[in-house]
Amino acid sequence: MIIGRSRGLFCIVAIFVFALLLAVPAARASYLDDVGYTQLVAELGAGVPTGAGITISQVEALDSSGYYTPNTAILAFSGKVFTPKFDVYSNHATTVGTYLYGNSGMGKGVTAINNWEANNWLQSGFLKTGTTSAPVVETQRVQNSSWVGSFGVGKEAYDIDALRRFDYTINRDNYVAVVGLNNGSGTTVPSLLASSYNAIVVGVSSGNHSRGGTRVETAGRVKPDIVAPAAYTSYATPIVGAAATMLLQTADNTPALANARNSEAVKAILMAGATKEEFANWSRTTTRPLDAVYGAGELNVYNSYHILTAGEQEASTVSDVQKNGWDFSSTPVTSQMKYYFFDVAAGTALSDLSIILTWNRVIADTINGSSWGDPSSTLANLNLWLYSADGYSLGSLLDSSQSTVDNVEHIYETNLAAGRYAIAVNSNTAATDFALAWRSTLITIDIPEPCTLVLLVVGGAVLARRRRMAA
Repeated sequence: MIIGRSRGLFCIVAIFVFALLLAVPAARASYLDDVGYTQLVAELGAGVPTGAGITISQVEALDSSGYYTPNTAILAFSGKVFTPKFDVYSNHATTVGTYLYGNSGMGKGVTAINNWEANNWLQSGFLKTGTTSAPVVETQRVQNSSWVGSFGVGKEAYDIDALRRFDYTINRDNYVAVVGLNNGSGTTVPSLLASSYNAIVVGVSSGNHSRGGTRVETAGRVKPDIVAPAAYTSYATPIVGAAATMLLQTADNTPALANARNSEAVKAILMAGATKEEFANWSRTTTRPLDAVYGAGELNVYNSYHILTAGEQEASTVSDVQKNGWDFSSTPVTSQMKYYFFDVAAGTALSDLSIILTWNRVIADTINGSSWGDPSSTLANLNLWLYSADGYSLGSLLDSSQSTVDNVEHIYETNLAAGRYAIAVNSNTAATDFALAWRSTLITIDIPEPCTLVLLVVGGAVLARRRRMAA
């Protein structure tokens, strides 16, 4: 059955989006402090990336008046080119735009915005859900979807078809897709689009968003991937999208960073840069890579920028990596590992060691010939390990991330003592592209002066003798 542009589908999407429109707050400046942007500007000054040269697709559901494009006449959008452009506008789309590419936000350098209406995007315009036609090629670099929805009860097969087509386009066209969860801690993870594997799924730092894991396309995958400080998920999502434009611009302008233009690398670098100190109860396990509410933590573009600019650092058994860095590579022969060795010098320790491994699920169509419309899903199983090391030989296993359902793995250590270590990646499938990103903070450990140590030993001996005499 081919889905038409039915009023039934429109109503479902509109109901979910209406829940996100109960209030439309003005864009606030303080989130720029919270996500490390103000700190990055203080460091880089006029050299801070702005998303210049990066193009965006903004996908919006129709509002209650039937509009979906932003108000292109406001000062925040001066210098922007919108396609299409209408005189009537959606307040929701306007606010999303101020966070995503507005002239006072992190993506202020973005000038080209392609607008999509969500129902058209899902069906005949882009994904072509339920048809025998391949999805349209996405030519923009970042795609933002601040809406949630479903084809409805009894039509779960269409939700799955749309999700597979969505993940297919991300992998095929290599764009960064950011999508939001629903609002409210009592809501479940929506089928569209937060159940995607290849997109970056965003929640709010307050935790007032969907939870409980995915329910379609393998149940129990952890969402969100990352959170951002906004009142609603609709506005947290474009904050992450704007951060992605900054990383992409930086990668475009630096030949040595070219591999960071891959969507998996952007996702890993953003997630590895996320901070946890805002969340007292943040936790992960060896089989659940992310926190069930806050994902990898709160977006921090300062950290992510420095992960990116530390450079791509390849796996090696003859050289070390730095305390910050990333790699875009592919898995070796099955059962073999790729190793990233590093040292923590005597008298120091690493705090907040955050390691993210991510990869895309692969969608292939099983219809032969020119038709397209029966997409199958394949997900390689990659694992992440942290070992002690001696030279370039492995020592004891210290930690691991081994989810059997997620396409992200995460190790987080709050205090890694002086010593030698190795990060390892392996997979059940060879030649699977993956991105690995890591960051840490080097701290100095106070060591008593040698004379102090002698006094302590002597003092201890005297004290011990007195105790023995007293006995």
